[in-house]
Order: sequence, then C-alpha cells, then structure tokens
Amino acid sequence: MIAIDKLTSSQRGRIAELYVAATLIAASGGRLSPFTPVSDDHGVDLVVLDKQTGRTAAIQVKAWLMPAVKRRTVQFDVRKATFVDYRNTVLLALTLDAAMMSLDAAWLIPMVDVPRIAVERPDKYALTPSRSPSSRDRYCPYRHADTQSLTKAMLGFLSR
Repeated sequence: MIAIDKLTSSQRGRIAELYVAATLIAASGGRLSPFTPVSDDHGVDLVVLDKQTGRTAAIQVKAWLMPAVKRRTVQFDVRKATFVDYRNTVLLALTLDAAMMSLDAAWLIPMVDVPRIAVERPDKYALTPSRSPSSRDRYCPYRHADTQSLTKAMLGFLSR
C-alpha cells in the first residue's frame, strides 16, 4: 500500500504530472511528446507537442491521489494568480487510485471554460466534479474514464 499521507503536496503533484506525461506518450503511440517548464510559477505544469502537426498545448495538472475510501466529489482549485486562459491552455484534473496508480477519472477542460463552470472565489476558481460515471453535473462534458478517451480528447484539443 502506498503511504500517500506521508507524501508532501509537491510530491503528489509531481507524481500526477509524471503520470500524465507517461500516459499521453503511451496512449498516443508516441505521437504526443510532453515537456516540463524550467520554472513552475505560471500555472503551466506540462507543455505537450503533437509531433504530427507541430501544435502545442500548455497543461495545468491538478490531481487527487485517492485512498481506498473514496470521495464522491473532489475539489480542484485554480489560483487566479496563476490563471491564464490562452487559447491553447487546458486544465487536466484527475483522480488516481493510489493503490494501483491508475486513472480513476479525468476532466480535460479548456482554460477559457474554467471561469464559466467553476465557482468563483476571491483568489481562485473552485471546480467540484463528481467522480460517478453516471453523473450529469456541469463537468460531465469534460469527463474521461480511461486513458484512451483522455488522449483522444487531448488530440482533439490540439487539432482545433
């Protein structure tokens, strides 16, 4: 069993970023190539290159590493201080099964949509999607239950 409670938030974040990078490479058959920025002060955790088209997208990764007892909803916060809504920027929010290190659920949300679907607070945008596959909440159009669906959505975003 992974002792997720002993990990710092930075360690959990880095695990999620590496998981996303490896997943995009593998599920795209190597077509997508993720890069990490030199500094992490601007809300971009990964930049992904579509090697077939040359297009890129900036990704902000937000993640929950879920223990055995799982919550129905999760909250992802996007700080306004680092929020950018460039046309090629997405929020990738995901929950990972900590025991199996596998994808539980993911939401790929263009940053331009975040203010519209989030609850706005003075210093952040709060998103609270349901993890239930049968949920019909406002986050449902962005939800992906597996890595193939997530990668297909990322390729779709890159082709806009």
